[in-house]
Amino acid sequence: MKQTRELYLILVIGILIGMSAVMVWTRGGFLRGDDNDASTAEQVVVDAADDLAPQFISGSSGFPLPPSIPDNTRVGLSVPDQPAGKTVAILGLTVIGTKWVAIYDDNGGKPGWILGARRVHEGDAATVVELLRPEGAVAGGIYYAAVLNDDGDDEFNRLTDLPPLSSDKVTVVRWRAK
Repeated sequence: MKQTRELYLILVIGILIGMSAVMVWTRGGFLRGDDNDASTAEQVVVDAADDLAPQFISGSSGFPLPPSIPDNTRVGLSVPDQPAGKTVAILGLTVIGTKWVAIYDDNGGKPGWILGARRVHEGDAATVVELLRPEGAVAGGIYYAAVLNDDGDDEFNRLTDLPPLSSDKVTVVRWRAK
């Protein structure tokens, strides 16, 4: 009887520790924010009062980056340097199936915070992504565009619409706002 109670106590403690670890992992430093990101089927929509939660392609979240991030063009994605503002023109787009194109700001030479995303479909050759921060892309700033997988729910979610796990399959380019 005593051993059974001890086993139940250990089980409950283990569950509590596990839940605490998950909460720290998903709500901690690199994934701060609300997990319930609202969106339409085509464009990300976030409450203006909320900061966009960071979605890192590399680093602490464990998604690999290619050995180098090319400027402006990579097979399947082209983003020319363009004027600062609230929109980003994506050109030379080639995707298979349905994907998301996300725009990130610079975080020490790597993609950092998601500034906006747009759903694209096979056959789309170009699109425009609206940036959700009031200042948009700032002149002189470095930004990144990446193709992310769509989890199939017709809504952008930074936690489930993710880049490929293999660095050779990640499509990301760097561009500058003028």
